[in-house]
Amino acid sequence: MAAENELEVVLSTKNLDTGTDIPINPLLKCENLDFSSYSIAPAVICALAFVFGIVFCFFGYRCFKAVLFLVGFIFGSILVYAICQEEEVLSLAANAGIALAAGLLFGVITMLVQYVGLFVTGFHMGLFLAAAILVAMEQFWHPTSIWIPIGILFGVGVLFAVINLQWQKTCTILATSLIGGAMITTSADFFIERFYMVNYVWDRFTAKENSQPVCWFSWIVLAVWPVLFLFGVLIQFKITGKNYDHRDVVVRSPKKKRVELAKIRQREAQQTKHRKYRYLYKVRRYNGDIVSQAYLQSIQSHLSPEMKKIASKTHLPTTPSETQLQVDMTSPTAATTSVHSTNIASV
Repeated sequence: MAAENELEVVLSTKNLDTGTDIPINPLLKCENLDFSSYSIAPAVICALAFVFGIVFCFFGYRCFKAVLFLVGFIFGSILVYAICQEEEVLSLAANAGIALAAGLLFGVITMLVQYVGLFVTGFHMGLFLAAAILVAMEQFWHPTSIWIPIGILFGVGVLFAVINLQWQKTCTILATSLIGGAMITTSADFFIERFYMVNYVWDRFTAKENSQPVCWFSWIVLAVWPVLFLFGVLIQFKITGKNYDHRDVVVRSPKKKRVELAKIRQREAQQTKHRKYRYLYKVRRYNGDIVSQAYLQSIQSHLSPEMKKIASKTHLPTTPSETQLQVDMTSPTAATTSVHSTNIASV
């Protein structure tokens, strides 16, 4: 019995990151899967990651602001936590608290500053694509230096971050589907094999030699990722993200509102000016008709009977129409014009 216990100690090691026992012997790991004992903290975090992964994968673009916040929160918290763990100055709880505060701050920045959020989202998409490239490359060639995977990660990340700024809707749907699928796959990997596949991918980032081989179902867990990605892209383009654009609901800044209000007022002033000129033209035209009629009537009264017959045949109006007399006297210009025309008619 003691020999068997000693053998189990030799064949297993303690994972410092997750606090779980990971067997070194792949045959022992593949034959003995344990679904009974889980650490509480990693289990709760992975359960939340599974739920958020579903939101990312199938509703990512529809929940645009929330996704930007979560992307910034995940990026900031993981980065700060890794730095704190590397320094080993504070306790684990203190490092977690600092990472949580930094993640909240960075999440608020990515949510409020849209271009920062889009850049970080595209950068995440590039990182996950670079991880897939490194895993595929490991099957044929092992990097000789750690700077090779670092260069691939950084280069692909920055490339897709810039692309996401150019084609925002399309790349955001692709990025959220990819990130959500990765979160779901990571959570499943924890509950099935205690982050064994995650540790294998991490070894590709660090160009670690003599990495532990993975089991056959580890590749099945990893294969769930591209399947979820394809389903997420299809659902977002056809259902959840259809007829929706985040640029249509952007809140305008107060400065832009003031500029638009000034343009509206300027347009209204020009229209009022044109209406005033049209009104004056109508008033003058009507008053001119009145003056002409009064003048013609005065001439007609001095004509001979024969000339009156000739004038009657030309249909000369004898009195002005009522519509021509309906002038708005509330306008000072109209009243002045009317008085002036009346004085001329009386003369």
